[in-house]
Amino acid sequence: MSAVVSTGLRSLLEKISERLAEAGIEAPGIEAEGLLSAVLGEVPRHMLYLEEREITADEVELLESNISRRLEGEPLQYITGEAAFRLLTLKIDRRALIPRPETEGLVEVALRLMGSNRQALALDAGTGSGAIALSLAVECPQWGILAADISPAALELARENADKYDLGQIQWLEADITRLDFWHHLPPLDLVVSNPPYVTEEEWDELPREICGYEPKGALVAGPRGLDVISALLEGASMRVKPGGLIVVEIGETQGEAVTELARMNGLFDARIAPDLSARPRYLIALQKRSDS
Repeated sequence: MSAVVSTGLRSLLEKISERLAEAGIEAPGIEAEGLLSAVLGEVPRHMLYLEEREITADEVELLESNISRRLEGEPLQYITGEAAFRLLTLKIDRRALIPRPETEGLVEVALRLMGSNRQALALDAGTGSGAIALSLAVECPQWGILAADISPAALELARENADKYDLGQIQWLEADITRLDFWHHLPPLDLVVSNPPYVTEEEWDELPREICGYEPKGALVAGPRGLDVISALLEGASMRVKPGGLIVVEIGETQGEAVTELARMNGLFDARIAPDLSARPRYLIALQKRSDS
């Protein structure tokens, strides 16, 4: 690549995309846009195909470094330092799991079932980058939001994202959501929503390098069946969710039968599985029984 691109950015994008495609990277055009936009900074993605601009030697060097990192398997979001999630653009790095579209769907299910026009106290159990808690705070500003994670580093990242959007109403809790004493100290909750670890040890060994080589294992793996955290979460949530309150949990697509049984074992009502946008069984929905039922 030359230090100056005189024909605009389109040809540069095409070259980056070709290199990514040759390496077998999915959606190479979109990823090329992300890599180039991150280097140029002030040029938004939608202008990359239209703008004439000289590329400096320093920008070429940084771009080449970022392309090399992507070709080695590092996820695009960690390279660019940001990830889109619903209405937000979050800061993201290796302190936390990269938020995914399935988790955007988790928030959508919770909001649809709860309704956003009421007062509520919600807990994001295992908040990571803060994606769920921050989305609830933005889309339901009248709610009280608690967000818990065992990782101090992840909570630090979540707070940085909250500061970016001036969301001071979230209470951040450094805690192990699998311990019952954590749940005993919580106030009564209207909603528990969680994207907990649910990958099995066997599945972890088979994941692509861009996941198992970069993302935090503790945010993904939960024992031999992938159910260790979900089991403890449902036990704890069943004690603190108000009568008629809601629990929504993201799960692995083969775990539906097991997690609905866990919900019933903990006295939860109307446990069922909802699909994600790809029609895969993805979300456990359960209610706390009303006191008069």
